[in-house]
Amino acid sequence: MFERLGHLIAKRKKSVLTLFLLSTILAGAIGSQVFSRFDTGGYMDPNSDSAKVWEYLDETFKVKDPAVVLVVDGKDKSADDPSVVAAAQKIEASLRSEPSAENVLSYWSAGGAPSLKSKDGNSAFIFVYLKSTDFTEIDKLGGLYQEKYDGAFEGVEVYASGGAVFANAINGRIQNDLKISEAISIPLTFLLLLFVFGAMAASAMPLIVGITAI
Repeated sequence: MFERLGHLIAKRKKSVLTLFLLSTILAGAIGSQVFSRFDTGGYMDPNSDSAKVWEYLDETFKVKDPAVVLVVDGKDKSADDPSVVAAAQKIEASLRSEPSAENVLSYWSAGGAPSLKSKDGNSAFIFVYLKSTDFTEIDKLGGLYQEKYDGAFEGVEVYASGGAVFANAINGRIQNDLKISEAISIPLTFLLLLFVFGAMAASAMPLIVGITAI
């Protein structure tokens, strides 16, 4: 059976190759439509009781988690020191001007709430609530906020954290690790196949089939 199939493919190699390429293009076009049916991200089941309760709180009472949390550290100065307050207010003003920010709340704008200040009194929080509810966009914004605000600023140290920043860091690390693993595994697999089959064409075929299947 396989011998006859091999002869048929060898006899009609151009037709088989053309059919293979057309099938790959058609499968890619159909398969690309699947992505719109999947969620872009998330860490909970939207049909669970906890998710429904959270949705109810969000829609009814407008309760939200801050996507980005900035920690403003005055180092050896108190969070109430005039220089720290001035720097924090500038940071908060800049955050409020961000088109993606829906609301900004901080220790300083909340009237010095003790729960928003560290135990040693030198650090305090700034919460950033984003307009978007799309996980992919929030992930991207987390990276942008971290790049823009994390670091030293006018005598204070700013640390970016929060769900959006964590998600961006995790997804970025996963993508980089996958690139490295594929860059290592594919050449090694090809060399192993070359050692087993002893021919370039025979070694390349399993890799081509595998890449096409993906």
